[in-house]
Amino acid sequence: MADIKQNRIEIFLDENKESIASYVPPAKFDLDTSELEDGEHTLIIVAYGDDEKRSIRKIKFFVRNGPGIAIQGLRENDVVEGKISLLVNAYGGSTAEKWEPTTAETPAAIPSWIWIMFILITAWAIFYFINEWKPTEEFANTPTYKNLQMPVEKKVVVNETATNGADLYRKSCSSCHQENGQGLTNVFPPLMSDDVINSDKTDQHIKIVLFGLEGKVINGVKYATPMPSWESQLSDEEIAAVINHERSSWGNKGKLVSPEEVSKIRAGGK
Repeated sequence: MADIKQNRIEIFLDENKESIASYVPPAKFDLDTSELEDGEHTLIIVAYGDDEKRSIRKIKFFVRNGPGIAIQGLRENDVVEGKISLLVNAYGGSTAEKWEPTTAETPAAIPSWIWIMFILITAWAIFYFINEWKPTEEFANTPTYKNLQMPVEKKVVVNETATNGADLYRKSCSSCHQENGQGLTNVFPPLMSDDVINSDKTDQHIKIVLFGLEGKVINGVKYATPMPSWESQLSDEEIAAVINHERSSWGNKGKLVSPEEVSKIRAGGK
């Protein structure tokens, strides 16, 4: 009687040429990984048919009987140079009597987006509390709350020099040079974009206001109408205020003057 051939299975591990087990299917077996090194392994199952034709299946798996390893500060394929700081942690393992969460967690910096969300939520909560909070009726009737509700008088700080200069210009200069600083064509020169007014040198501007001017040619136009002297009518402070108004209005950006500069030129005369 001829031998009846049966299907069979042989099991190999990694690159070992000798099988670790041989069975007639179906078969159930236990793979003891405690004898294997931690890391990647390959289980190779070779099945033979009754005609000795075979098929092969390979299954890759990882063994970790030892403690797990975590590292902060270096990732796979990172490009680094010089000295780098690393934080290495080992946790778990088959030899541990019990699992300790404190050893399994590797400390790490709190991500920036969490801080941003925390700040935004906190700011919104404060804003909402300030605008939406309403006191109880009992607290609302106390003197403390009523004092908190009293309006605070706001003190408006006014640049007195600028205001004074604008008023003086309106009263003394605008009838000729106009309130918009554009003057009258061929009669009174414009102050807007004037070279003297926008110059860093202030002497000429001060002299014109102090001592007046006549027959000046500006941008090819001769202005015959004389400009009066304000020497005897305005103080050093008032002349400085008018000049500073002209140097900071209508787009002008000239250097401002002080009453002391006006006083010095007044003393020197024409």
